[in-house]
Amino acid sequence: MLLCLIFWGFLQAALLYNHERVLQFASFAAARSAAVGYQQEIYKRAYRVAAIPASGAMLAPTANWTGPNQQYQQLGVELPSLIPQYLGMAPTGNMDYTYWDQYDMRPTIIATATMMTEQHGQQYPIEMPIISYVLYGQTNSTITMMGNITTSMAAHYPFFLQ
Repeated sequence: MLLCLIFWGFLQAALLYNHERVLQFASFAAARSAAVGYQQEIYKRAYRVAAIPASGAMLAPTANWTGPNQQYQQLGVELPSLIPQYLGMAPTGNMDYTYWDQYDMRPTIIATATMMTEQHGQQYPIEMPIISYVLYGQTNSTITMMGNITTSMAAHYPFFLQ
């Protein structure tokens, strides 16, 4: 039993590490969008699209995914039409995932005259209830990710808008 608990603990740690890397890339995507002069809604959408692998199940648009290849069916809908429409702010580009609103997946951009910085702490659920119970005594715990990660880059848009 102890060996099984250790195995599931390592598996949960690997999942959290993977999600941390995905959210770090999402932070970079948001900072990059802000650095070229995009509005807040655009860099929020860029963050969310980059964070799709760590966003849980797709809620909208609803579809009846069937069979063993449900992820491939979802990907076949996302890539060719939904993601470009969502980033282009088209009214038909409505997308929603489990963790987008539940865990406040919105980037915070701090802008100065020459730098764009994105830094925030992201709540993320522990996906294995047994590990959550061992660590926190409850089965629906979250862990704060990206608490000390800062993404900074030069602000390029003032040079192009002159």
